[in-house]
Amino acid sequence: MKPPFLSCLLLLAAALPTRAQYLSFHGGEYLDTTTTRNPACAKTPTLPYFAVDGKYPRSSATLVREATAFLERGGHKFSGNGYVTFRFVIDCAGFRQPMTQVLQTDANYILTHFRPELVSELYAFLKTLKDWRTATRNGYAVSYFTYLTFKITDGKVVAVIP
Repeated sequence: MKPPFLSCLLLLAAALPTRAQYLSFHGGEYLDTTTTRNPACAKTPTLPYFAVDGKYPRSSATLVREATAFLERGGHKFSGNGYVTFRFVIDCAGFRQPMTQVLQTDANYILTHFRPELVSELYAFLKTLKDWRTATRNGYAVSYFTYLTFKITDGKVVAVIP
């Protein structure tokens, strides 16, 4: 059992903004492999987003505007066409869990890699989204896997696909 101060320190450290790192883990690329879970959700099942209507509550157009503004604040110029998809879990309390898989394809859905700075900035934007829905199944709270995909054209976000 960890001392309480160590647990608090780990939680505080996880909340600090850091640059995303690519990690290969279980056959995929991850930006974070932290598997810390909300103890209240530890025994709840984890379902796919479509089984519980787990879509983010803002429109795709709103998310495009917000992502574009977020990227512009960074002052970088990006290029490339394709998709950057983040796969992660929303726990039974509506919080995004840190373990996040990243999938990158070109416009023809062939695996590729965008500049790490672009992926890092998109991931930083993802971490600002706090309005995830809680989900229930048969009257019980559940966690769910969800995806958020950014369509990139000429280095700009032109669509966000939940």
